[in-house]
Amino acid sequence: MKERVKVPAEDPKEGSKEKKEKKVEEEKEPDLSDEDKALQDELNTYVQILTEDKTDLYLPTLNQLRVKIRASTTSMTSVPKPLKFLRPHFDTLKELYQKYPNGDAKNYAADICSILAMTMSETRECLKYRLVGSQEDIGSWGHEYVRY
Repeated sequence: MKERVKVPAEDPKEGSKEKKEKKVEEEKEPDLSDEDKALQDELNTYVQILTEDKTDLYLPTLNQLRVKIRASTTSMTSVPKPLKFLRPHFDTLKELYQKYPNGDAKNYAADICSILAMTMSETRECLKYRLVGSQEDIGSWGHEYVRY
């Protein structure tokens, strides 16, 4: 008979202070270039559209977010800009995921929450959202996501 192995549901708290300090340093980045401001405005607009009641726009908007994130995660030497700019919207995106009915929009929202959780969450939300997401090729999000 096989033994069951218990796996903790939360990550250990070791190093959490270092991670928080690193996040604070990243958030303090000074002036953004015009290109970065445009990207930030575009991402904020996408999130704004997702919070409105226009359900026919959810899928194309989520797809655009996925494209922006995927394009930036092909090589991760530092946290990609779309992920940095979406950090303030992480809780909003998680709420939207809960609100959406089952289907592609919910799956795409789960994919986005998963990749954001990789850079933000100290619990295993990355895996949680990955398992309920679209089940597309995991490699399409970049090698750092696969390693995580």
